[in-house]
Amino acid sequence: MRRAMAQLTDPEKGVLARPEDLDAVGFKTVHAKGIAGARELTPEVLKAMEAYNLVAPLHNPLYLKAIHFFKEALPQTRMFGLFEPTFHQTRPAHEALYAVPRDWETRYGIKKYGFHGASHWFISERAPQVIGRPAKDLKIISCHLGGSSSITAIAGGRSVCHSMGFSPQSGLPQSARCGDLDVYAVLYLIETGQMTASDIRQVLCDKSGLLGLSRGLSGDVPILEKAEAEGNPDAALALDAFACEIQKWIGSCFAVMGGADAVVFTGGIGERGVSMRRRICRPLGALGMELDETRNAAVVGAEGVISTAASKVGLWVIPTNEELIVAREICNAIKTAE
Repeated sequence: MRRAMAQLTDPEKGVLARPEDLDAVGFKTVHAKGIAGARELTPEVLKAMEAYNLVAPLHNPLYLKAIHFFKEALPQTRMFGLFEPTFHQTRPAHEALYAVPRDWETRYGIKKYGFHGASHWFISERAPQVIGRPAKDLKIISCHLGGSSSITAIAGGRSVCHSMGFSPQSGLPQSARCGDLDVYAVLYLIETGQMTASDIRQVLCDKSGLLGLSRGLSGDVPILEKAEAEGNPDAALALDAFACEIQKWIGSCFAVMGGADAVVFTGGIGERGVSMRRRICRPLGALGMELDETRNAAVVGAEGVISTAASKVGLWVIPTNEELIVAREICNAIKTAE
């Protein structure tokens, strides 16, 4: 953070004469109890973030630390956050609720919030530009794949289905986080005295996902792909499990929207993972999604189509730009507040 501050005012490459010239500092905040949208980070909002430290243990504490650093360094500068569930507020109630008593939502805030909102939001706007059709006419399946991954069905520019739920630990297997897990497995371990809630939380956050499936080898896809090529069966299993869950969610989004015009790969793995994209797309021909091997190999970290000319559903790679969405929405929030 100190290096970032220094870069802003660097005599040769900086954009500010002094840090105090900043009008605001924006954060891609993750989760806060009862909070969504682009919000000024008042004491009340920070308290709401703290209330969900147990829900987003790898995110909220670090974000709070960063926010307090900037508040101390720039006491006269306003701080704003764009909370990740914001883009997913357009989902219908039947998609956003769990099948538990309805008062769990009002009493405890238990529902499917969704995350990676800024990334999927960017894809909802950029994909129509790249494809050359209006957003209102498109059904897009946005695959944000990286150390943390999620998939969103976007119809008419709006989120209508999403793979994550109450916490960022849900949905697809992550690098070291578990993704979806039958809650009764956790209850069983606790109630039989085999593990404490604290122990389970640590394992699910730090030792699960691709890391856990590969027996601790790695949560990094390129490392697992290298190990698979060398004959490691645990690496192969982890990669197959990851691809399988992505395939299932692509199919779910396809079904919810009644079809799709495009599947977009974004995030570190989505943008650069040539082999993983091939693995994911291999069985999707039944949905009209045909990968062009030559195009796929040629598109790495850049915008491009990777489907065949005959594919009924376009397959695209579009690098995300979460910072752009955060900056824009926070600027809008500042203007609204004035």
